[in-house]
Amino acid sequence: MKTNKIAMRVFLLIAAFLLLLFFSNDFGLIDIQKTSIITAIGIDKGEEGMLDVTAQIAVPEAGGNGTAGNVSVKGARTVGEAIAELNLKTGWYPTLVHCRLVLLGAEATETDVFRSLDYFLRSQFVEDSCLVAVCAERAEDALGAQSPVGDMTYAAIEKVLSSEAQKTGLVSVNNLREFSKGYYSAGKSSFLPVLTLKKDAQGENENGSSSKSDTQGGAAQQSGSAGSDVFDASSTMLFRNGQQAGILDAEETLAFNLADTATDFAYGNVSVFENGENVTYNLKFKITKKSRKISDENGIPVLHFIIRARAQVADASQAGTTQEVAQSSVVPEHVLRAAQERMRTRLDAAFKKAQDCGCDLFQISQSLQRFYPSLLNTLGENALSSAKADFDIRFDTLH
Repeated sequence: MKTNKIAMRVFLLIAAFLLLLFFSNDFGLIDIQKTSIITAIGIDKGEEGMLDVTAQIAVPEAGGNGTAGNVSVKGARTVGEAIAELNLKTGWYPTLVHCRLVLLGAEATETDVFRSLDYFLRSQFVEDSCLVAVCAERAEDALGAQSPVGDMTYAAIEKVLSSEAQKTGLVSVNNLREFSKGYYSAGKSSFLPVLTLKKDAQGENENGSSSKSDTQGGAAQQSGSAGSDVFDASSTMLFRNGQQAGILDAEETLAFNLADTATDFAYGNVSVFENGENVTYNLKFKITKKSRKISDENGIPVLHFIIRARAQVADASQAGTTQEVAQSSVVPEHVLRAAQERMRTRLDAAFKKAQDCGCDLFQISQSLQRFYPSLLNTLGENALSSAKADFDIRFDTLH
């Protein structure tokens, strides 16, 4: 009996000790007030060939809100050196696990951008799905912009570069993985969206000038007040050997997306002459088929584009009859043919612009390497310049 009592006391002491350990543990939780994360990195060309690196650092708060601020490091030799100095300057030790956006300043694209992007490829923390874009001016200015919808700046830019924007053909979205694949491919070419910063018209005061905030952009609590900025990414920068080679405008970007990217539907304008005046139709296109194939025609590589889409009238510059409004899914034949021709000319312009600047945007070298390696060996560096394009584009009415 006495032995049983001793055993019971020992058991209770052990149980109490284990309970003490259990309830004193933080279960690996991190105090949200004592952590910060880098959400975006901006890279600009500095003086004497150095790099200026800007990091947008978010500090989460209880309740799902948070604040963000930008910290810049000037004159770094590498991105890794800038990140290390950033840690020393802030007193925080954030990682790049949550970095979902890398912005390159326009001047930084004048030399091989993989001098900077190599750091993110080597890092075990950065996901290869991280979005990459080029700023029309400096990346530091873009990250310092004030979003009109109250988001942190990086979140507002992410929305502009979202997969939804890609599906509508408005933006040619690219990420670190796909951009790197193009760089290391046979064509050594790729593309990135160009992010342009514009003043919000509603943010202007009565004198027509926009007021500016004294604080640097990125705060989550900002509202769409005066001085807000909006982002546009309808243009696309072409790259060859990691350097800027050319730029597609908005219509050429749309044509490229309709022909060669994951675009499901899009909106486009076409003007026709009706009843003695020009009428502009805004059409909504649903892509039903797209393909791109290469062939060898007497020693000349020919790239064949096939695009099929169904269209309906979204709007028109001229008031329609009740029947026309009720039957918006029926597009007049002459409007469809005009839209086809406009699409063909814009896609041809994008093809020739990429060809002239040496950017293998449509992966001609890769296709030749796979299907016609002997022709690629014969043409060598002239494979891109000797290529021709053939377009088979057909738009039909939705009903």
